[in-house]
Amino acid sequence: MIRACVVDDEKLVRKGIITIMPWEKFSIKVVAEASNGLRALEAMAEQPIDLLFTDLTMPEMDGIQLIHAVKEKYPNMQFVILTCHPEFEYVQEALRLGAIDYILKTQLENDLMEDVLSQIAARYHARLSVSQLQKPVKELEQITQGRYPNDIVQAIKRAIAYMQEQEEMAFTQEMIAKVANMSRGYFSQCFKDIVGTSFHKYVKDLRVARAKELLLATNRPIYVVAQQTGFKDEKYFSRLFLMEVGMLPSDFRHQGTNHS
Repeated sequence: MIRACVVDDEKLVRKGIITIMPWEKFSIKVVAEASNGLRALEAMAEQPIDLLFTDLTMPEMDGIQLIHAVKEKYPNMQFVILTCHPEFEYVQEALRLGAIDYILKTQLENDLMEDVLSQIAARYHARLSVSQLQKPVKELEQITQGRYPNDIVQAIKRAIAYMQEQEEMAFTQEMIAKVANMSRGYFSQCFKDIVGTSFHKYVKDLRVARAKELLLATNRPIYVVAQQTGFKDEKYFSRLFLMEVGMLPSDFRHQGTNHS
């Protein structure tokens, strides 16, 4: 169950969103609500929140300030923007900070809510898959203390961050070893010891997780998803995806969030 918090200074809008959205259909439960960013942070201190729905313009602490605070204090929390108008500079800033989507409150209608929430839930689960691979990067120093000098650990972290930031994942081990300024053999050994898995398995998992995100959050053809995640051959991508996920990419996309 995804635990959600809805933050909006307009009480009627807030209650309307909580009432009208088909939350249960997508395994989401609204466990908290707040009228501004400060009260939202108080609610988050009392219970865990997975998904934040926040207005942008609010008194005391606005949505952008809240997002900054959440990213600092609760880095695994995901968030969706609520706005009355397409305030593009705010929306763009929120998306730049990592919002998975935004909702125009003027378009909140019963017949649209299922599609809106379906897309949000799909993006939440896809991001979750990627974040599970990112987690070890932040914890490499509690794992490796005393086994490798800090400059080696930082080099591996730099290599992982580089891979995660690539829009198209067409890189090789040789390329990533160069990013770390290490020979391929030594890089391979250090990567496995520090991260706890081989470079090839990590990259495979990262590519499959990114493919899940693209399949659920975009309408790009399967062959394009394959190319963007580092697979030159669509058939090989489909076979690997079937082996790792248990279904073909097309079936995964069709099933939507039911895989969770």
